Amino acid sequence: MLLIYQIKVGLCLIAFYLLWKLLLSRETFHRFNRVALLAVMVLALVLPWIKISLDAMTPVAKQMVTLEDLIVTPDGAVRAQQASPSWTVMGFVTAVYFIGMALVAAWILHSQWNLHRLMKKGRKESLPGGVTLHIVPGDLAPFSYFNHIVINEQDYRDNPREILIHEQAHIDLRHSWDVMFLGLITLFQWWNPAVWLLSNELRQVHEYEADEAVLNANVDVKQYQLLLIRKSVGDQLFSMANNFNYQSLKKRIRMMTMNKSSQWKTLRALAVVPVIALALLAFANPKSVAAVVTASVPQDRAVQSEMQSPEPAIVEAEATPEAVEVEAVPEAVEMNTEEQAPEETEPQSKKVYNSVEQMPEFPGGQEGLMRYLQQNVQYPPTAVQNNVQGRVIVQFIIDETGQVGDVEVVRSVSEEVDAEAVRVIKSMPKFEPGRQNGEPVAVWYTLPIAFKMQGAPKPSGE
Repeated sequence: MLLIYQIKVGLCLIAFYLLWKLLLSRETFHRFNRVALLAVMVLALVLPWIKISLDAMTPVAKQMVTLEDLIVTPDGAVRAQQASPSWTVMGFVTAVYFIGMALVAAWILHSQWNLHRLMKKGRKESLPGGVTLHIVPGDLAPFSYFNHIVINEQDYRDNPREILIHEQAHIDLRHSWDVMFLGLITLFQWWNPAVWLLSNELRQVHEYEADEAVLNANVDVKQYQLLLIRKSVGDQLFSMANNFNYQSLKKRIRMMTMNKSSQWKTLRALAVVPVIALALLAFANPKSVAAVVTASVPQDRAVQSEMQSPEPAIVEAEATPEAVEVEAVPEAVEMNTEEQAPEETEPQSKKVYNSVEQMPEFPGGQEGLMRYLQQNVQYPPTAVQNNVQGRVIVQFIIDETGQVGDVEVVRSVSEEVDAEAVRVIKSMPKFEPGRQNGEPVAVWYTLPIAFKMQGAPKPSGE
């Protein structure tokens, strides 16, 4: 799902930015810093696609599963006990995301159009290496764009050498390709402040590299700094170009006077390794398990309990060739009038409780329930063919011996999916029975099972 992928990428970018800002941003090995910034952005895009399998669920992965489940589950509003369906919220979030993308795309295209329009003005000169120099009228900050340098008439007359060396360095170092990459990642991650911060940092490194090239050409440092100061006020900038008087002038001047950082400090970049490992653990799938199972303390008439909620866990569905994901959530469920849970009953002198001190427990606990579902739930072929997905809510009684009985569907998806959920529940082994005042008692139990297809073939005709 696009939204989950974008959130994972965003979390990686935030972590990488904080790490880089803390360890490397003040060092003078500019080429290394540039490569490091580009590398972490590429890593952030790639890491969510890398799937590893673990024998057990890690706490980090559990938290990621909770986030994914909240986003992906079609009726997440049932869990939150909200009246409005979650698809409305998701639809709104999706609309806002694409509107933001459209605005950023318009901003990028507008900058490109202005840039090309400007380069058509004035006269052109050819420079060595296939570079075209555009000399334009007006008060415009010098900038470069791929193999083009734009400079105004006055700068061309007064300070051509320093400016041309600076802009030629941008071209030689291929900074425009970096800027294009920044535009793309900003387009998809516009909502993430880390992207804008990383973009600013990379552009700053570009200026450090170009300044270093000027100073290596035996230009007087003081004279060059004065030129930067004079050019820092009142000039037009283009978002998709390498601008001569890019912001943070104070940092640039300070960087010129700093002692060279020890190359040993580049080893700080190895701190990214545990961050990568943490991300992979967060996105990992455990082995030999089948469902996302989340338990919460029941609060309605259907199920009520004072027990502590088990930890959530995630699994990769492998039970069927259609790659299904099954989710079981013992929890409170809002139902309409036709779906109300039965009142506490006492047929033939046997009371069935809605709420007990100790709720029934599946053999092996929550993980055992997950494993059982994976090994037994089969996605009905007709449901796969017709792309039927959804959550079946089943209620049943676990009697004082732990036996499952009186199974009924209280919220339906389709006939074949309902039948599969009932079949699996009826075939469950005995539970550890619920207890009230230390005595085993019969308890009503509610178990929603969500049938989700991942990578299943679309129905014919679509």
